[in-house]
Amino acid sequence: MSRILAVDLGSKRVGLAITDPLRMIASPFKTLHYRSEKQLVADLLAVIEANAVETVVIGLPLHEDGGESGGCTRSRTFAAKLNRRGVDTVLWDERYTSRDAEESLRRCGLNRKRALSKIDSIAASYILEDYLSEIRNR
Repeated sequence: MSRILAVDLGSKRVGLAITDPLRMIASPFKTLHYRSEKQLVADLLAVIEANAVETVVIGLPLHEDGGESGGCTRSRTFAAKLNRRGVDTVLWDERYTSRDAEESLRRCGLNRKRALSKIDSIAASYILEDYLSEIRNR
């Protein structure tokens, strides 16, 4: 069976989370650092191919009231780029995921510097967990 990959899209770092082949468990996977969107797309396509990913869930940074932030345009544009490369994408509400990930790491005793290297992939795992929960309930 194929996997689902979640993307927490940042301006310098992108957090990734991935499911197991049975799509039961969402796990933080890695953080990609990039300098250009072209590089990011290439790196992400390599991850997708190497891990038999069928669907990519991209975080959509909505405002607290559900309105769209400026980052939503970036997420939509990025999803369209992947779609043009044959990748099935889903945009998913990512409200509070980075905050929740930071809070979890703080509770684990990680200082801010150590937490920064993990926060994006953990936020992506929260996006993926929420998405998996929703598709299971359908």
